[in-house]
Amino acid sequence: MSSELLKDKKFLKNIGKLFGASFVSQLIPFIVLPFLTRMYSPDDFGFWAYFLSLSGILSIFMTGNYEFAIVLPKEEKEAVNLASGSIILTTFVFLLCLPASLILSTPILKNAGIQSNDHSFVLLICLMALFMALFRIMNYWNNRKNRFHTTAIGSITRSVSGSTIQLISGLNPMRDYMGLISGSIFGYFAGTAVQSKNFVSAVVKNKKKISVRSIRESLIRYKDFPKYFMPSEFMNYLSSNVPVIFLTNMFSSAAAGLYSIPQKFINTPLTMLGSSISQVYYKKATDLRNSNEDISKITTDIYKKLFVLGILPLSIVAGYGDYIFSIFLGEKWEVSGLYAALLAPWMLMVFASSPISIVFATLEKQKTSLKLNFYLLLLRLAAFTVGGIVFKSAFIAVMLYGASGFVYWLYLSFFIIKTVGGDKKGIMKFTLVRLCLIMLPIIISRMVFEWIM
Repeated sequence: MSSELLKDKKFLKNIGKLFGASFVSQLIPFIVLPFLTRMYSPDDFGFWAYFLSLSGILSIFMTGNYEFAIVLPKEEKEAVNLASGSIILTTFVFLLCLPASLILSTPILKNAGIQSNDHSFVLLICLMALFMALFRIMNYWNNRKNRFHTTAIGSITRSVSGSTIQLISGLNPMRDYMGLISGSIFGYFAGTAVQSKNFVSAVVKNKKKISVRSIRESLIRYKDFPKYFMPSEFMNYLSSNVPVIFLTNMFSSAAAGLYSIPQKFINTPLTMLGSSISQVYYKKATDLRNSNEDISKITTDIYKKLFVLGILPLSIVAGYGDYIFSIFLGEKWEVSGLYAALLAPWMLMVFASSPISIVFATLEKQKTSLKLNFYLLLLRLAAFTVGGIVFKSAFIAVMLYGASGFVYWLYLSFFIIKTVGGDKKGIMKFTLVRLCLIMLPIIISRMVFEWIM
């Protein structure tokens, strides 16, 4: 990183805390995954991925994306009222979802291919969404207070407790997808509980400053978040989960399960590591903007470091993903390795660009973010429409999905640097040169290897 960034010891320390915690929290599922793939079937992983997709989408509506605004207020009074309002809104939407889930349970179960009248699957989606929403609210509250140690412990707790439940459930001869689901729910519950201690203390300390009127004023002040940022995040999350939803409905839960493993094995750890940096970057960029200071240098430096960090391992996956998955997860997951190879270039760009894309919230450019995510959603829907409906091939659908995602995130990285006032041409040269000199030769080496063999 640049010398200016290296001098900011507090910034680097905060990144170190969250990056280290994210590494540990993702290392545990990474170690556990080879055992889970031998305990559970592709169908089970498909049901689990479908469950997580629907829960994540619902959780966005629960918070209205107000959690992103918690970092912004300069006064503590406004922040605590905003966080309290977010929790009240989340709880209210959760209670509304309970009766609605009974009505929607039949089509959801049918689309997932679950041959059962047990509506608990849909009720658990609501419960999972609640804990995911509360986890994010507490996450951003601790981010605001610079309690990155608490955030780190919360992430590790979520990872350890969730993986433990899934492993224990997998030992049951009658195991099914409910073992994976119960682990996820308990993990988010435990992680939320760990992170909530500081917020409860803040509520007690500021109880005289919290009122219905103040909460209402805070929610109105940041109304652009549910108005523009929530639809934007919804489209972004939906577009990320298009494969799971489409594969489940157009092919089978097993097809979705085979796709979900590259997400679990590679993309989720990368996303979590990037998210830890994103949280610290968001706070730092907000502070710089409030002080009328330049944010282009820190934005460019973070992008470059993440790109360099991810390009070699993801280039290897792009070339030899099927071999890697067969060795570590078992031969039945070789197709997952092929999917991982197709998705690796896209994963690289997401890893490098996603953490700095939060800058649209910092600059309060929610409308821009909304438009960009709308275009991304259209691209991904088109990819699966062509691959699934026209070619009737899950492989082609995933290939088109990965290619369209790569092109979009490549463009977005350049657009972000331009938006913050950075050197767009310089970042384009930096990115394209390394893609051509590192990733492309490794992919070609696999083609040569196959030709020789």
